[in-house]
Amino acid sequence: HLYLPSLLTPPPPPATLYAGTFGGVFKLVSRTLIVLQIGKSTCTVNGVSRTLDSPPVIKDGRTLLPVRAIIEALGGTIVWNPTQKKVAVTLGGSIVELWIGKNAAKVNAVNTPIDPSNSRVVPEIINSRTMLPLGFVAKNLGAAVDWDPSTQTITITYQGT
Repeated sequence: HLYLPSLLTPPPPPATLYAGTFGGVFKLVSRTLIVLQIGKSTCTVNGVSRTLDSPPVIKDGRTLLPVRAIIEALGGTIVWNPTQKKVAVTLGGSIVELWIGKNAAKVNAVNTPIDPSNSRVVPEIINSRTMLPLGFVAKNLGAAVDWDPSTQTITITYQGT
């Protein structure tokens, strides 16, 4: 029997495509679209369903979720430091560092309030999962975040670097 994984699952689109023409070299960066819904343990990444560690929740008026699946789908990385209770999220050239229970973070080494209008918005551990404020993290990594209150749906659009 012949096993060809490329026939079973389509390869992901290239993150960057270069085209050389007589007019020069052009760079096209693909867009990643992620759709999540409050209370649901699945999301879609460019239309493909993925499972989350824990569903997004709303707390203090902000969406919290374990962002590892989201960040990895965008091509980023997450590092957890249990001693400091710190999460470092890296995507493109940006680094966002957050601490459990603290309402300030570091964005590219600059101290930044997570939510200047609501000091209660903090990263926290819920049901053994590290839950981060999605909007703050995504926006500070260069993604656009849209919220539809009627369906409680979050759409993240990332153009890449």
